[in-house]
Amino acid sequence: MELGVTQAAISRQIKALEEVLGVPLIVRRPGGNDLTEAGRALYTPLCDSLNRIEEAVRSVSAWPARAMLTVSVAPFFSSVWLTPRVMGFIGANPDIDLRLHHSYAPPDYARERVDLGINWGNGQWPGVEAVKVMDGGLTVVAAPGRVDPALLRNGPGALMSERLFYEFAPGDWTRWFEEAGVAGAEGCAATRIDDTHALRRIALNGDGFALLCHDLVAEDLECGRLVRPFPVTVDTGAHYFLNFPVRADLSGAAKRFRTWLLKERTGPAARA
Repeated sequence: MELGVTQAAISRQIKALEEVLGVPLIVRRPGGNDLTEAGRALYTPLCDSLNRIEEAVRSVSAWPARAMLTVSVAPFFSSVWLTPRVMGFIGANPDIDLRLHHSYAPPDYARERVDLGINWGNGQWPGVEAVKVMDGGLTVVAAPGRVDPALLRNGPGALMSERLFYEFAPGDWTRWFEEAGVAGAEGCAATRIDDTHALRRIALNGDGFALLCHDLVAEDLECGRLVRPFPVTVDTGAHYFLNFPVRADLSGAAKRFRTWLLKERTGPAARA
């Protein structure tokens, strides 16, 4: 085993060891050095240990480096849709070190060390190619106890006298009312909650009626935690998009994640 130190340095270390042990390890002669009995007792086990260390270091250094992949993803999409599925990707790609970075805004690829993004919007971001991975149609949801039978009888227009909440654009409620056939809803009173988790919580708590992405609350609807008082979904032009820089030379890890994600979105369990 090569230690990478000079003979003089080794000699000094041996002298220091002899002082610690209190016994000579080498008989020093003009023509060379011989091991003492104590030196011979240490020589074999020490050599064996150093050889094992060398073998371990070589085996570790021969391991293939894991490719790092950073994906910036909208928090609610990650929580509801991506996280329940991502172990399939991790298990199939043990050579990739996947890191999920939660952010509402699309990545600034010129400034951030991010490979891919999954974000809400219209997909028209400068210098970015975008592929839709989930429909962003908005629907009205509320806790079951919040929906009064009289409201259902009176129709969608009755919601204008209720507490309304939204996340994205002030005109989203107006668009929904128009889709539901309700006129005169321009500028209806609604409170903005700039976080999907918090908006969903308001609906679950029975505090009002929330506009949420239908596909991301599908499980809540199926389980009865939330209900749709009216079967109306409005397309505002915003969806969830996988995005990456235009003309980017994507890494192999990024290409594999893109392929996996696009396959997942069309699979039998693609809907949340």
